[in-house]
Amino acid sequence: MSMRPPKPQGPLQVDKATHHSLELNWEAQLQQSAAEQSGEDGRLRVEVQWCRFENTWEVAYKGFDVRCVCAGLEPNQEYQVRIRFGNGHGWGDFSEPVTSKTAAKPFSGEDLHRCIRRRNLDALVNALETGEANPNAPDDKGFTPLAEAALEGLLDYCQALLDHRADVNWSGDNGKTCLMLVAYKGKPEVLQWLLESANASLHPRDRNGLSALHYAVDGEQLDNVRLLLDAGADLHAKDNAGCTPLLRCAQHRNNGNSALAVELLNRGALVDETDSSGQTALFYCVMNRHEKLAAVLLHHGADIRATNSRGLSVLKATDGQQPDRKAMRELLLEHEEKRRSEQQQKSA
Repeated sequence: MSMRPPKPQGPLQVDKATHHSLELNWEAQLQQSAAEQSGEDGRLRVEVQWCRFENTWEVAYKGFDVRCVCAGLEPNQEYQVRIRFGNGHGWGDFSEPVTSKTAAKPFSGEDLHRCIRRRNLDALVNALETGEANPNAPDDKGFTPLAEAALEGLLDYCQALLDHRADVNWSGDNGKTCLMLVAYKGKPEVLQWLLESANASLHPRDRNGLSALHYAVDGEQLDNVRLLLDAGADLHAKDNAGCTPLLRCAQHRNNGNSALAVELLNRGALVDETDSSGQTALFYCVMNRHEKLAAVLLHHGADIRATNSRGLSVLKATDGQQPDRKAMRELLLEHEEKRRSEQQQKSA
C-alpha cells in the first residue's frame, strides 16, 4: 500500500556546531524510512527546519541530500531543528525537535583592542589565554594591540601581550614597528621598557626607509633620541631619500629643533652629510627658515659654500629680497668671517 513517509525515528544528528552554524545529518533516519516504503512511493526528499524562538520555524533545506549546514546563526544561542520526509504522496510528519547550541564567538584581534581601550586587563588576559585571537592583529590604523597599549603607557598590558606570543618587532605593510611609533610620540619610560625588557630591535626600517631614530627626530622627542642612541641606534642611517636623522631635523618646515641637532652632533652626526639630492642640513635650514638651527650647524663647522647636485651653494640659496633670506645670508656671512678671522689668528 502506497503512503506518505512515516515520522523520522531517532534524534537528528548535529555533526558540528560553530559560532555561526549547525551541521546536521539525517542519513540514518533516511535509510530507515527508505526501507519502510515501496518502490511505488517515489524517491524520498527531505525538508529541514530550524527555529530560535517558539513556533517560528524556518526552512533551512529542501532536497535529496543527507546533510546540510544551517548558517548565519547567532553565536552562543540555542536552536531547535527538525526534519520530515516526503515522497510522491506528500510530506510526512516532522521529527521531534532537537535542541542544539552554537559555539561562543571566538576571540579576535578586535576583542584585544577593545579590552585595551576599555582598560580591562583581566578580559585581555582571558582572551589571550584562549589562543583564539591573533595577538598581532592590527586595527584600522595599522596598530597592533601591543603598539596601542604601548602608546597609552600601559606596560602591564604590554607584558601580558608579550607573554602570549605578541611580536614586539611586528610590522604591517607600512613597515612601522611598535618601537617606531613609541619613539615618535610615546613616553620615554615605555621606549626604555621596549628596548630593555621587550628586546625591541633597532634595525627595522619602514617602507620609506625610516628607522626608530628617524621617528624620534621627526617627533622632536629629545629623551627618546637619547635613549635610542644609548641603545646603539645608527646615527648615520639614511632613509630612502638619503636623509640621516640630522638632515630630517632640518628638512621638515615644522621641525628645526636645535636641541635635537645639538644632541645628534655631539654624538657624532656629520654636519655636512648630504641626501640623495646633494643637500646638507644647512641647505634645508635656509629653505625652511630655521635660523637658530643654522647657527648650531655653523657652530659645528657647516660649510656655507657646499653645493647640491645642481651646483647651487648654500650661500647662493640665500639670494633674494625677502627679509628672512637677508637675515639668513647675514648669519652665514657673519659666521664665515668669524671663522676666517679665527684661522688667521691661529696662523699668525
